[in-house]
Amino acid sequence: MKLELNTGDRSQLQRIPGMALAYITIICALLSSVRSKILSVAYVPQILPHEALGRLTSTSFVLSQPLCFFNNQRELPCTVNTCEIWSVIASGPGVHNFDRDKVREASKILSASPYPDAFMGRAHKRYYITKLGFPRDFPCGQLPGIRYFKVGADGNCTTTNCNGILPTGSSVRVRYILIDPVTKSVVSESKWSFPIILISPKTSSSIDVTTWKRSGAMVVITVVLSCSLAVLILLLVVMLLLDCSGSVRGRQVITAGPDPESFRVRSSNINGIYSQTSGHALRPRLV
Repeated sequence: MKLELNTGDRSQLQRIPGMALAYITIICALLSSVRSKILSVAYVPQILPHEALGRLTSTSFVLSQPLCFFNNQRELPCTVNTCEIWSVIASGPGVHNFDRDKVREASKILSASPYPDAFMGRAHKRYYITKLGFPRDFPCGQLPGIRYFKVGADGNCTTTNCNGILPTGSSVRVRYILIDPVTKSVVSESKWSFPIILISPKTSSSIDVTTWKRSGAMVVITVVLSCSLAVLILLLVVMLLLDCSGSVRGRQVITAGPDPESFRVRSSNINGIYSQTSGHALRPRLV
């Protein structure tokens, strides 16, 4: 069966590629217009530069707060008192997934990738969003103390936007975003942070046992040296006692002679030489 097209049908078929191209151009323009509404700031989230407890663990880390990130922007649909600062924590393909979802699902971006399921498997989007506060809470200027934001502070939480822990030893990136509370869409954003690699715990098979052997040898050496020192101290004490006893130059023994009024003194010195002295006792004289 052979189909024949008249001139009008042929002209309409020829117009289809042009119409498709026009529709694609319009869609791209709409997407670009939506994208152009998202302002960008030059700040990059950074891990806390100060040495602090829990600064970097296997499932969490500590960031510097977004101080003065969004306080001086103009042409925003909200103010420093109404705009909301959120953070995006992404792992692997989660960076690309968020950049896509903030345009395709602009008004649903806060629930596009809920935390409990964000890192369950490859089919999930590998990012989640959690709230920090308002721009007024992060003012410009020097503030006293250390201001920080801990990613993973809520532990194993189950709500959509909770600040849950991350997969052990994963590599993540962070971006701060500004949300319009009316449209629930992104109106401004910071740059992505550099990759932050969490600590990977070591298995028992990877522990170097030679370190423990060296430590045991050091303990034995320490015990031997301590015992030797104790023996030396004991010998020193004994020598001091002998020296003190030998400092007595001699001793005297007094014995009575046959005569009740006589006496004999026998003395000896440390050389074993004896000498004797005789005499008579003095009798008191009555007057």
